[in-house]
Amino acid sequence: MRTYHQPTILGIDPGTRFMGFAVLQGKTLLDYGVHTLRNGRRPYDLLGQARGHLLASIRDHRPDIVAIEEPLLIPSKRAALVSAIAQELHERARELGIRVVEIAPRRVREIVVGNATATKIEVAEALVGWGFEELGPLVPKQPARAVLGPSDRDRYWLHTFDATAIAVSVDRSVAPEWLANAVPKSGRSSPQATSAAHGVFARPRSEPGPETHA
Repeated sequence: MRTYHQPTILGIDPGTRFMGFAVLQGKTLLDYGVHTLRNGRRPYDLLGQARGHLLASIRDHRPDIVAIEEPLLIPSKRAALVSAIAQELHERARELGIRVVEIAPRRVREIVVGNATATKIEVAEALVGWGFEELGPLVPKQPARAVLGPSDRDRYWLHTFDATAIAVSVDRSVAPEWLANAVPKSGRSSPQATSAAHGVFARPRSEPGPETHA
């Protein structure tokens, strides 16, 4: 009897200072954490750091899918830099023959929480409810006053929750189609179709490697 493995998904929450990541296979969270991007003199410095972290995660985990949050189209320098980082990660993963999926933030919240306008803390709480209990100690506390916002520590770990939510959402959106086109577990997956639905944009892969959690 042929058996098929669940796709390994590397979820990435790109940013200009912190880059959250999570590695998911089925209902198992294999790895998670936050990479700190050091400020350089040129935007290319950040692109290089982000690229290095991506390649290290690919080397260590050999993901079948790289899932990246679709950048928001906001007319600001920071948004433009986040978009450039996301594009860099997208292109480097594709060069290695890995399928890349971009998913809109609203779609992520819809899948994880059932509410497209859910807060980041609500997303974090929902992920623990989904069974990722190892993330429980990292769930931010609701601030005494909403105007204060989360603490620096909580904002740091929210990048991990975002990356995990991205991976979970892509697993729910793309994995069924991936499995339908997968080869037996002894080989590697190779879905060739490109899909775009419900805010999820996938690119085909041809064939198939951080800082870790505290």
